Amino acid sequence: MKRIVTLTMNPAVDMSAEIAHVAAERKLRCHDPRREPGGGGINVSRAVRN
Repeated sequence: MKRIVTLTMNPAVDMSAEIAHVAAERKLRCHDPRREPGGGGINVSRAVRN
């Protein structure tokens, strides 16, 4: 596989979490949020690699 290099000028930290269920008009409580590197170049590199 060829090596791909991206230059990411404005990287970001993507934050996501899972919840047990969604209820209308109620506050959603999320536990253990995940923080992962993100941003255009990082996301493209991740997509091309997989």
